[in-house]
Amino acid sequence: MNKYSPLFLFLLALVLGTGACTNAPREKLSDPHAAGAGFDTARYSFKTITRDDPDCDSADKKACRIINIRYQVFDGHPALNDSVNRKLLAVYPFEETPLPSKTTIEEQADRFMKQYEEFKKEPYSAGRRYELTSSTETLTESQNLLTLQLDAYTYSGGAHGASFRSFINYDIAQKKVLLLNDVLKNNYRDSLLQVAERVFRKNEGLAQHGPLPKDAYFFKDNKFDLSNAYAFTPQGILFLYNEYEIKPYAAGRTELLVKYGLLKNLLRPGTVLDQFQK
Repeated sequence: MNKYSPLFLFLLALVLGTGACTNAPREKLSDPHAAGAGFDTARYSFKTITRDDPDCDSADKKACRIINIRYQVFDGHPALNDSVNRKLLAVYPFEETPLPSKTTIEEQADRFMKQYEEFKKEPYSAGRRYELTSSTETLTESQNLLTLQLDAYTYSGGAHGASFRSFINYDIAQKKVLLLNDVLKNNYRDSLLQVAERVFRKNEGLAQHGPLPKDAYFFKDNKFDLSNAYAFTPQGILFLYNEYEIKPYAAGRTELLVKYGLLKNLLRPGTVLDQFQK
């Protein structure tokens, strides 16, 4: 999926406050139909990072909150934790002066607050307060498949804020982050594009053949393409286009669910998606 403007890049920039805490560990169980079948589970605790506006005089501390990040930290799954951290850090990239590699989320939060303090010195900042929030949650945990959903929102002084959603698909037993080429057969892309475009056109009420309506979407060269944000769900592969990715801001997100029944000839056997095949 191509990016179309600095504004679009900025709007994919969202997340990450004066403290950090870790909640008590909590066990996530496999999907009920897999209980007792010998599948692994993923234990995790939540970590919370917050930052408050030092000049805020509200008695309600939450009204002074600038940054609120709450994400899962998994026991014994370093590859998954690394993926979560990289996605959180990528959400607000500080394009003009990139952060050093190995930057922590806490350091990025401090950098965001420093940027906010500089913004408050500007005459046009009156009545505007930065906001950066993000969270992760378990979207699917069934047998050895774990899919996380990351949601984020940012406001940094513009006309409106921006929200962003992403996913991480993970094989608990193999301790591996899963990509499309892990669950689909070699050279799948052209066939997947054809199937997904048919579903997209049906969802959008478009004719199945011919070019897409001119200027209706932000696809490069007006040709349908897949989003890089996708989740493996019990129903199918869910592709998600964020705000400004293929449509104007007012249109919000666009979801595209490609059911497994349409992908029978493309699915690689022996993967975590076998459980959803009928």
